[in-house]
Amino acid sequence: MRLDGFVIPEDGNMADARDIACALGARDEARRIGNVLRQVARAGVRRVAICANGCTDGTVAEARRVSDTLGLELTVVEFAQALGHDAPRAIAAMEAWRRWPDSTAVFMMDADWQGGFGPMLADFLEDALRHPGAITGVWGRVRAAEIDRHWHRLVCRAGAPPLLRPFLLPHFIPLSVFLRVSPRFVASPGLFFALTRREGIPWRVYEAWDGRLMGNPSREAGAQATVLDLLREDARAAEIALFSGSSHPPPLWPGRRDWRAVEAWMSCIRGPNLRRRHHDLV
Repeated sequence: MRLDGFVIPEDGNMADARDIACALGARDEARRIGNVLRQVARAGVRRVAICANGCTDGTVAEARRVSDTLGLELTVVEFAQALGHDAPRAIAAMEAWRRWPDSTAVFMMDADWQGGFGPMLADFLEDALRHPGAITGVWGRVRAAEIDRHWHRLVCRAGAPPLLRPFLLPHFIPLSVFLRVSPRFVASPGLFFALTRREGIPWRVYEAWDGRLMGNPSREAGAQATVLDLLREDARAAEIALFSGSSHPPPLWPGRRDWRAVEAWMSCIRGPNLRRRHHDLV
């Protein structure tokens, strides 16, 4: 049931942050995961799914310790080998859906954010809950101007807000979206954006988000170059999915991501109420 844009559960109580699950991919974030979980708790979220992405530094133990202190519900999926960029969030999103199918939505963020961003996150989630039929993202720019222009043209052509950059976090995704587009595609932000738009699912932008409040985790030059390559490949994959005229997903799994591991893990489980359609199987 809905009233004035809010989700109203059957018991008549309006949905809030406690009805949302957080999905995190984390690789060797033992020094930062505690702050991230504390800020998530400040925002009112009580459910957290983590995909431990080849961690070797005690990230999982620290996450469990902090979660116990905060009274969070925590579920962890561990992979011995790193899956690459974005793929761990796909695993975490699927695990959140499987573990808490009664949740209103899942939201995704990075596990290395710093600073006291909890109140801003609370505002983001409150705003997103007012638009329960849409995926809510944030605005931003890519420092590489040609890549940013490419994404700007892509989102405009797809009928999304011009400021949106679908690869930037956080994302608020209503769980109903996963009945139409498999969470496996979260492993490629470009494909996920394209397939959700192809299904007619709207995207919106929360313009009050200020990325400066999460600190600025430094990346080596090689890591920055890898991210730019991923953004190029994801943009091409999104264009194929949206504008090639095919009724099927593109035969392209972009980026240096371990798609085989994602597929193998998802083939071993089943989410709730899955529609048995071609590209929605998990």
